[in-house]
Amino acid sequence: MKKFTLLMAFVAISSFTALAQVPSEIKGGVLNGKATSLPKPEYPEAAKGAGIEGVVYVNVTIDEEGNVISAVADDQVRKVYKQGKDGEKIEEEQPVADALLRDAALRAAWNAKFSPTRLSGVPVRVTGTIVYNFVAADSVLTVSRTANADPTRIETGNFDTKGAISGGVLNSKAIALPAPVYPPAAKAVRAQGAVSVQVVVDEDGNVISAAAVSGHPLLRAAATKAAREAKFSQTLLNGGPVKVTGIVTYNFVAPDPSEN
Repeated sequence: MKKFTLLMAFVAISSFTALAQVPSEIKGGVLNGKATSLPKPEYPEAAKGAGIEGVVYVNVTIDEEGNVISAVADDQVRKVYKQGKDGEKIEEEQPVADALLRDAALRAAWNAKFSPTRLSGVPVRVTGTIVYNFVAADSVLTVSRTANADPTRIETGNFDTKGAISGGVLNSKAIALPAPVYPPAAKAVRAQGAVSVQVVVDEDGNVISAAAVSGHPLLRAAATKAAREAKFSQTLLNGGPVKVTGIVTYNFVAPDPSEN
């Protein structure tokens, strides 16, 4: 009887120790592929009409029952990695999406549902990211459903990117980068902030297509027009010139009213 009591005590202590070693919260990375229900956000009409698009990252916490208990749309530039033409990993900066898209993605994220996550039979919380990709050109909204999909892939709409390599942020690579004209309408309401324009640069360094992917709607046309007039040095791969796709960023600062 004494041996049995000691054995039961040992089992109880071992079980307690095992439970104590199970963390109450774990990191789950990109959670799109782990959702049992992942509603698509509504594409805001104002954003769609203004051609506003971009990738939104919503950082969430999932409770022990698979419910979203906190959600915050990321408002910081992210580093993303893509596969280069020769298989090398290329680092790029993912611009911050417009506030209209972040708000829509945030509302959708709150309605997502996940399977409970267990460690050693114990339910735990999970923190991670849900990724939404808004593409205005074709009124397309992409929500990756597979765990192996690349949620950071930038949709390029009707851009002809065949044979192009990713160049990331291209500002520093320009040999001529005209400043955009501050639109009077934007100036009147003191619209300001960063505008990111996705461009395709041909083998001679000329911009052959450009479209704003984030920033204030009143500033986008001016930024896009300036980007089309930019000029870049040739990009060579294995000794030959290649197309490059990337981002040109412009920062608009509203003038001081006292200067008018």
